[in-house]
Amino acid sequence: GRLSFIPTEQRHAMTMSNSSGSNGGGRPKAKGGPKALAAVIVGSCAVASLFDAPSSFLRPMPNEPPSSSQLSSTSEELLRRQLLVPPPSTSALDVAAYPWARTKVAPLSEAPDRSRKEVALFWHIPKSGGSTAKAFYRCLGKVVDVESQPGQIKKSEQMGLVPSGKVDVIFSSYPDFAIDHLFDPDHKARALAMFRHPVDRLISKFYYLQVATWEKTYRPEWKKIDVLDWVKTNNLDNDHMVKKLAGKLQRDTATETDLQVAMTTLRQSFVVGLMREMEESIGRFNVVMGINDETEKKHRGCTNKFFGQETKKRNAHEHPKVEKGSPAWDLL
Repeated sequence: GRLSFIPTEQRHAMTMSNSSGSNGGGRPKAKGGPKALAAVIVGSCAVASLFDAPSSFLRPMPNEPPSSSQLSSTSEELLRRQLLVPPPSTSALDVAAYPWARTKVAPLSEAPDRSRKEVALFWHIPKSGGSTAKAFYRCLGKVVDVESQPGQIKKSEQMGLVPSGKVDVIFSSYPDFAIDHLFDPDHKARALAMFRHPVDRLISKFYYLQVATWEKTYRPEWKKIDVLDWVKTNNLDNDHMVKKLAGKLQRDTATETDLQVAMTTLRQSFVVGLMREMEESIGRFNVVMGINDETEKKHRGCTNKFFGQETKKRNAHEHPKVEKGSPAWDLL
């Protein structure tokens, strides 16, 4: 009976030789004799034991099909569980996360608490989809606060921004500083981040700042150089993400220890999305924020507005493509 979990053809191939090994009667002969057959049976039983789930995981088949609302809530719960991870290992060999992440950020092993309001902290990495995410949550009617400079963050700290409950999502390019000053152990952040391939991000930055007259970092002089010259002479944006988590300036040097601590911090504390999968990533952020098309009347409309098939990418700037393997790409 246990062998029935294995397809007939596979079971036949496991226990019998090919037709050239058949006996005179045409019946396939067991390959390797009784010991091999015994090993196959024992192994098959071991595999089959994986299907013997504890009774707590078994669910009786319902007499009636579940309703759409039941399916929706079940799917949301399953996705929420998939986004969470087991508690981090306490091995002595592990590198600890940054103190602000350990004490002031809800770990991924901790499910969102719907009985109280959680404020999300969105780490806005330049040219990585943060502006689109910001516009999406404003479309939903969420209170979005932008803390782009340490001075602003300190003022919001003095005003008690997070404890006041008047904000839903905080966007900041200074995740370490913002979390350390705006949150506390009683008001932990739900940390989110959108990642983009770092080479793609830098190439986009090079072309974007040539025309972005509204940005403080507007660089019209970059129009006079090509991307390879820029990489060689003007690009100071190295190890950006590691330095941001470590609280270092761009002119500082990121160490191997900084990298390891940053990776641990992200693994334990941040729900990470990918810019190339923007809609899916926003959907995952929504799950931990308790947002769906049932709780938010505007959800479907905003989703279609920003991610519909006919929707033109917002805040997108067309620019020449730099091929992977080209000199500029390899230098970056």
